[in-house]
Amino acid sequence: MHDSRVRDICPSTAKNEHIYVRALHDACKALGGEHKLAEYLGVAVSLIEDWLNGKGRPSDSVFLRCVDLLDGRAA
Repeated sequence: MHDSRVRDICPSTAKNEHIYVRALHDACKALGGEHKLAEYLGVAVSLIEDWLNGKGRPSDSVFLRCVDLLDGRAA
């Protein structure tokens, strides 16, 4: 459930462009920020920032880890 009063701690200029980026953005918010998501995924924060801003796209495995994270939190 989305609460519009909660400040977006994972700003993304590309969050509506591709399902992979939307999943990454939602996982970023769920974990509490880019640094925590980078740690969870085992990638550099700069890579997370690039993906969130439409520079490249996360791999299938990164996308699936984000989906698993989001699915686990929705249950």
